[in-house]
Amino acid sequence: MKKRTPKLRELVEGVSSYYIIGNIVILSPKRKDIDKEKLAKAIMQINPKVKAVYIKRKVSGELRISELELIGGENISRTIFKENGLSFVVDVKKVYVNPTLGGERNKIKEEVKENEKILDAFCGYGGIAIHASTISRYVIAGDLNIEGLEMLRESLSLNKKKIHLIDIVQYDAHNLPFRDKVFDKVYADNPTMILEFLNELCRVTKGELIIYILTTKEGITRIPAYKWLRVNDYSKDLFIFKGYIRCDDKNFSLITLS
Repeated sequence: MKKRTPKLRELVEGVSSYYIIGNIVILSPKRKDIDKEKLAKAIMQINPKVKAVYIKRKVSGELRISELELIGGENISRTIFKENGLSFVVDVKKVYVNPTLGGERNKIKEEVKENEKILDAFCGYGGIAIHASTISRYVIAGDLNIEGLEMLRESLSLNKKKIHLIDIVQYDAHNLPFRDKVFDKVYADNPTMILEFLNELCRVTKGELIIYILTTKEGITRIPAYKWLRVNDYSKDLFIFKGYIRCDDKNFSLITLS
């Protein structure tokens, strides 16, 4: 009889979940008195292919970089992970990676059309852009984080048989280097800062602006989206919502940034 692989909570009390990104594990234990060495060994016992285990302290800054503490394994942060049949080069210390939203990114392939012009406005390592490019023949991926853009450039070669061409642009999204109303769809995955970019994003959108925002259920009422979806639970009262905005809607002018 095959020996059963133990669950993490059976090996380390108070810890049950973690992210696997390629050969790297990231977790955020709620207990502050956790035995870090024991925790890392338990995870690597359950997942023999894992080479590094990190605890995430917080995500901060305009580039949404995770503050990570290595608690076991090799001192590596660069890896390749697969999601929905696509491959991504990432450095977990230089870009924000959330594998729990893989299902959400996969739905993008159902939303975009072949002839639509798509902008992934905060592309990071290119998760949304590459998914969209499996369908759309015109995708621009932009970000302030030049290291994330270089990771995306590497990922293009890994997926070249599955995707169309993606143009990569570095910019500050406060002042997008595009004409008015040029994109059919704009994806804006910047949940903690999205409000300060909304008007500029809508300026370049002739069709639909699709945003992700971290807020309470009441918080979405200030934004005139015609549809909201709850895509992830962040804490007891905070959630990641996905909002669909028609940028020619007269109600859009009612948005306040205070």
